[in-house]
Amino acid sequence: MTSQILKSASMSRALQESLAAQRTMDRSLIASAASTLATFRLPDLTSNYGELLSANKVLSQYVSQASIAESTLSKVFAEHNSLRKSLESITSLSTTRDLLSSLDTTRLLHTSLSSQYRLLDLESQKFGSMIGASNVWANDLAATFGKFTSSYRDVVDAITVVPQNIGPLIATYAPIEYSLELDVIERVTIESEDEPNYDALPSLDEELATFDDRLLILLNGARDSLNSSNPDKTRHVTTSVRELFTHIIHGLAPDDDIKKWSTNETHYHDNRPTRRARLLYICRTFSCDPLTKFIEDDVRAALSLVDSLNAGTHVVQSKLTHSQLQAVVYRMESLALFLLKVSRGQD
Repeated sequence: MTSQILKSASMSRALQESLAAQRTMDRSLIASAASTLATFRLPDLTSNYGELLSANKVLSQYVSQASIAESTLSKVFAEHNSLRKSLESITSLSTTRDLLSSLDTTRLLHTSLSSQYRLLDLESQKFGSMIGASNVWANDLAATFGKFTSSYRDVVDAITVVPQNIGPLIATYAPIEYSLELDVIERVTIESEDEPNYDALPSLDEELATFDDRLLILLNGARDSLNSSNPDKTRHVTTSVRELFTHIIHGLAPDDDIKKWSTNETHYHDNRPTRRARLLYICRTFSCDPLTKFIEDDVRAALSLVDSLNAGTHVVQSKLTHSQLQAVVYRMESLALFLLKVSRGQD
């Protein structure tokens, strides 16, 4: 027993030393990123790129100043959660958990910095060129994405002044949402042989099962269609994820509850709550206009993309590749998870 305890203690010390070294390196990388970002001159850049750069400057400062011990960002990435659970059998020292928590923050910053790099290639292309998109659709997509980028900049700018319970929520999910929207646009615009890696993304399954386990049927249906050889799978996938999202947003913001909450005429159309009213209701526990605006533009961007891909009216050939469809599925899964978290006031 003594031998096992000593062995466990030795493993714990070695792990803590390794994590501490990683934290030091990550802090150095954050400082380096912040220094590099500061050298860019915004007037020389495109509007989208300039706004994303501005957001990354704020995000790098937020991440570098985040309190490790109090950080709630450690709940984000699945592999870190698994590692943390494994560590419970080795040690209960809070030092180890705090070190792990600090490493997650750099993953979030990396996600946003990666979007900045990818945007450089994307903005010189016609959006949707890989799927034969019409000029009208490409221009509409570019305009919607531009508004989404502006909202992303504004919500990240707000994390330094919003209440403490809102900052981690923004810093955690906003970079992921923006990155996944960019990923879909990128895959329908630029030819790439790189396979997307979504393994580190937060999972929707557990949250959805708690909210309404019947909706897992739609989620699994979309995934099954994605991996099938059905020639009509594009329609099956896009229809399933769209229906899933509709059920979630109506479940989070039922008609009767909204009518009790608001009598504002602008919140209704034909005596039914508008989508904006439902989103405002979902965000009602937060006093953060930039977050609400970001969520509105996030939903608008995602649904505009999915609905047009589902209709197939903008393309010569509406059948998407597996990689393109996969990007759509993960985009909608992430958005659904984000809204479920917001509705509970959680990070």
